[in-house]
Amino acid sequence: MIVAIHQPNHLPYLGFFDKILKSDIFVIHDDAQFNDSDFQRRNRIRVYDGWKWITVPVERKEIPINQIMIKNDVNIRERPWNTAHFEIIQGWYKNAPYFDTYKDDLRKIYESRYDKLADLNMEIIQFLINAFDLEIKIAFSSDLNLASKRTERIIETVRAVGGDTYLSGPAGKDYMDLSLFTDIELQFQDFKHPEYPQCYDGFVPNMSAIDALFNVGEFPLE
Repeated sequence: MIVAIHQPNHLPYLGFFDKILKSDIFVIHDDAQFNDSDFQRRNRIRVYDGWKWITVPVERKEIPINQIMIKNDVNIRERPWNTAHFEIIQGWYKNAPYFDTYKDDLRKIYESRYDKLADLNMEIIQFLINAFDLEIKIAFSSDLNLASKRTERIIETVRAVGGDTYLSGPAGKDYMDLSLFTDIELQFQDFKHPEYPQCYDGFVPNMSAIDALFNVGEFPLE
């Protein structure tokens, strides 16, 4: 049984969902340390001259992701941040072929109030899982009560959810102790970003997966 582990990123890119597609169990590492410069509170959307960040205002602290609170009193151009975010997305994608198909479900998420970043991110992740018609069993690392760190924690996580194979991102080769994988098979994700029609000239890879959803209406396989 193949297990992948990933932090609950905001508006994740296609590689996140490629991991889901290739796994049997997907563990959300929600008790990982928050990293303000990573993709936990932000991601990129396509605009006419390239891309732009969509960033959730949060209390920036050195605590686990699942404890990070959203600053719901923040306004963007005199609009509540969540209202502004949906309007920004709608402004850039309103002419995309499948935007109208999915806009109401996405709007409901942005019209709801979430106090914690991880809760908002998981709603968006689940929306995209459903929209891409992916089937996956999800577990949360915070429910496993593991005290180990680094590679040992990865291996214990795989065991805890009944897996026998770990699907790592390619960067895992740089930080994991590969010698510890004795009874757990180790695989590395080989994600090649597909190219698909975007609603602006040229192709810019590694956007939020909503870009592919709004433009092609499905998970764009290679």
